[in-house]
Amino acid sequence: MTSPSCLIALTPRGSSIHRMGEGEYRVCDQGHNCQLVSGLYKAEEIVRELERGFGYPYSTNFHALEPDSCS
Repeated sequence: MTSPSCLIALTPRGSSIHRMGEGEYRVCDQGHNCQLVSGLYKAEEIVRELERGFGYPYSTNFHALEPDSCS
């Protein structure tokens, strides 16, 4: 018998974390694309990436370029 899911987090942008069972979590984005992960830390990490649009270390390594720096 499967246990019902329990919503434990819902962000303003629509991402959510549902507890599915012992150590299992379903993470969904605002478009209801979901994935099942093990561990709350991993679920929170995925939500952070969904909310920011990309994951570390890329989020801190963007720098503005001069318009003619590629010539």
